[in-house]
Amino acid sequence: MSIKAKLFLVICSVFATAVAVGSNMAFKLNYTLLTNTDSNNINWVSIPYFNYYTVAEDVCMDINTVDCTPVATNIGYFFTEINAHISHACGTPKGNFNIFAGRGYAVSVMSDTCTWKIVGSHNDAYDTTSGVSFATNIDGNNINWIAVPYHSTAAKAEGLCTQINANYANIATSVAYFDTATNSATTHACGSPKSNFNIIPGRALALSVTAAGSSCWHPAHY
Repeated sequence: MSIKAKLFLVICSVFATAVAVGSNMAFKLNYTLLTNTDSNNINWVSIPYFNYYTVAEDVCMDINTVDCTPVATNIGYFFTEINAHISHACGTPKGNFNIFAGRGYAVSVMSDTCTWKIVGSHNDAYDTTSGVSFATNIDGNNINWIAVPYHSTAAKAEGLCTQINANYANIATSVAYFDTATNSATTHACGSPKSNFNIIPGRALALSVTAAGSSCWHPAHY
């Protein structure tokens, strides 16, 4: 039995003994990794806050050796504070960054033949910062690629805006997602009725803010 299968069984057993506790909710998501005709084959993905990945290469190995033949080429994230993309090339020792809860990750693939089985559970402790933190930078590119809990109470983008702005004095200005298949982004401006897209489990979101926020964010969930 694989480590992933064992983890899922452990999570399920914990959930079975504590059904009312949201932090123990287990997830197994079949996520299709896509390509496009423009060759911008980046899939912005969120993973459950409790998972068995420690570093980026763990994600590469899970996709390329457990679920599929090798298709993942890079795992990356956007480092808001320095306005730069950080990337790890699968199979190499360089740039093997740590995986943190609450962060959205860019998975680059060379074919659309893989359905990645993402396994994990929610964790109210989140990461070492005790929550999801928002950042800004001197260039004004204040985009934070975040992972929203799979069982978020925010069904739509505006619900996420409302939740964040109620806690942080209206710092969220927009929420967006990247559609790999069409190589395009869809953006919802907070407070507007337009482009109020659905929040989909497994999809990372780009949150734009005007300030970093005075504390970490603990997303509402069922």
